[in-house]
Amino acid sequence: MIAKNIKGKSFKGCVNYVINDTAELLEAEGVWADSAKDMIRSFAIQRSGRKEIKQPVGHIPISFSPEDKGKMTNDLMLQLAKEYMQEMGIKNTQYIIVRHHNTDNAHLHIVYNRIDNNLKLISVNNDYKRNIKACKKLKDKYNLTYGKGKDNVKRQKLDNPDKTKYHIYDAIKSVLSSCKNPADLRFALQKFNIEIDYKFKRTTREIEGVSFRYDNIAFKGSDIDRKFSFGNLKKEFDKNIEEAKKRGREEFLREQAEQKAKHEVQKKTEIQPISVKRNLVVLGVELSDEQEKVLREGGIIFVENMIHPNDNTKFSAYAFANDDKDNISFSNKNPEKSIKYGKYEMRLRDKILIEKGFITKAKVKWYDGRFAHPYLWKEKKTDTEYKESWGDPRVVEAKEEEKRKQIITPIIKKDKGMKM
Repeated sequence: MIAKNIKGKSFKGCVNYVINDTAELLEAEGVWADSAKDMIRSFAIQRSGRKEIKQPVGHIPISFSPEDKGKMTNDLMLQLAKEYMQEMGIKNTQYIIVRHHNTDNAHLHIVYNRIDNNLKLISVNNDYKRNIKACKKLKDKYNLTYGKGKDNVKRQKLDNPDKTKYHIYDAIKSVLSSCKNPADLRFALQKFNIEIDYKFKRTTREIEGVSFRYDNIAFKGSDIDRKFSFGNLKKEFDKNIEEAKKRGREEFLREQAEQKAKHEVQKKTEIQPISVKRNLVVLGVELSDEQEKVLREGGIIFVENMIHPNDNTKFSAYAFANDDKDNISFSNKNPEKSIKYGKYEMRLRDKILIEKGFITKAKVKWYDGRFAHPYLWKEKKTDTEYKESWGDPRVVEAKEEEKRKQIITPIIKKDKGMKM
């Protein structure tokens, strides 16, 4: 047993829909029942006493499960309808109860005047909760089958307005999971030719209600299904947003994991580069094996296209190392050329090293035309004269330093004390 409470403006439209070719009038109260026109006129007369009421029409379709079809006699259906009205507080007013025979499941329609016989308005406050409670009470009382929901209703056997209502229901259900806001829902329903009207609060312009229209028949969202009221739709929008964020986070983490795994595979499959020994680089120029060998053996090389450290210009020059092979000097002229410097005639390279502060084993011309090799150096670069030694002063200094480090421990005899 399923019942739906609908409010409307026109008795004419409602009565003409209910009194169709398959209709069977079970009971009429307070109205002329000879024809649909007489019924409409009767409702209209009482309705005229409260013209300010915009929705005087009460319409309640009640359908029963196909499993209960065998027990649905006219008497039982009439009894169920009247008890339902009593549970819903619909009394002391005009009504008609009509059974339809156009579907497999037994169903009926109650049309009543919300303006009662005393011209008081019959309230429909909390009709949703009262409806659920009334249906459950009657199903339990008469042992009726509990319905299996809208998804099991046979659409092809429905007539309007139920046919339209279920079309809208199915459309909303099919697209709602992909909608995150009212605009999404409006756009998604366009392919079903369903229009949406949102009702806004006057002060805040916030949406407070929604209705759906198809084929010139409109339903409030809650009339289609309670879960399609705007409040419940908004909950679905919010849930979809959160699920989208969650899917986004999961997708991001999955992509990260895939990238990491891909990187690990690449690391394993990549051919690792062979470590290559690089030769000495002098002012931006990598020396050849032969040049490096000559330098290490104390010889002279000529290097082209070096980069000057002061102005980044390129230059070429002779290069040679000091005795310790830890510094390289340069000369535009051949460093082997002999020049007079101080008391000796020596190589240009010796003069350069002396002036740079290095101790060098020079090659100087001796008296008989031969060459001698004294050690020459300056204590300070500003000294006008250099010092000389026929022994390597660095070796002498190292030996003296070693002597200074030696510690002589004196032997101290123990005092045996005085004999008594």
